[in-house]
Amino acid sequence: MRLLKKLAELLKKIASALENVSEREEKRLSHKREQFVFKPAQRYEMYVIGRPRTVYKGRIEDVKEDELVLSAPVERSVPVFLPKGTKVMLAIVGLPSGRYEFQTEVVSAIEEQGAVPALVLRKPTVIYRRQRRTKPRARIFFKVRYQIVEHTLTKRLNFPLRGRVDGWDLSSVGMAVLFPDEVPLHTRIRVDFVLPDMGIPIRAVTEVVNSRWEEYSRKYITGLLFVDVLEEDRVHIDQYVSMLLPKHVDGLMI
Repeated sequence: MRLLKKLAELLKKIASALENVSEREEKRLSHKREQFVFKPAQRYEMYVIGRPRTVYKGRIEDVKEDELVLSAPVERSVPVFLPKGTKVMLAIVGLPSGRYEFQTEVVSAIEEQGAVPALVLRKPTVIYRRQRRTKPRARIFFKVRYQIVEHTLTKRLNFPLRGRVDGWDLSSVGMAVLFPDEVPLHTRIRVDFVLPDMGIPIRAVTEVVNSRWEEYSRKYITGLLFVDVLEEDRVHIDQYVSMLLPKHVDGLMI
């Protein structure tokens, strides 16, 4: 009997390990599916690094293994051919998922009879997605005191209704925190926290608007919308997030 019990425990551990491997593989494949892909006809905006900022516009004509072929930018109806090695900042624009930016350099120019004048750029290995939110958020790790309003719950939680949790991100319209259990949508939660570096205490009533499992922390990232917060506190949060924005962009591998 004892041997059977040990065998059952061993099989349970093996099944759990296989499940974890499956989850990690699914996460890896999901991340791969989210990688950015260059395509012909995508619109671009570009300027030369280190020169007076003139923004050139055009579209991608062709995508090669290591190069991007762009329609040559135009200035006063005349194609602009930048010298080989010119450093440029290029943004892919007009996509529903946001604006994607990267630095690269000119490889060559193409000017053939009867063909669209083109500029060839080196394809980057990393591209950055800029936020499209009117009220952008910043990734920030800070401690948050919370109190869940019990009468708004629709299920029993496996953690206290009040205590401290880790903050995940912040904007002037809401925030995200890490809970050990999934909190039902529309649950009201009172929060208390201090803006790091500024020392300004913030108090607000929030409502749960989304929740998703985060593998690394083994907790639920819970999105909270501010439903009752002082306007001056919104301004303080906006100022704080604005200071952090240049440091918080999503790097996507190509």
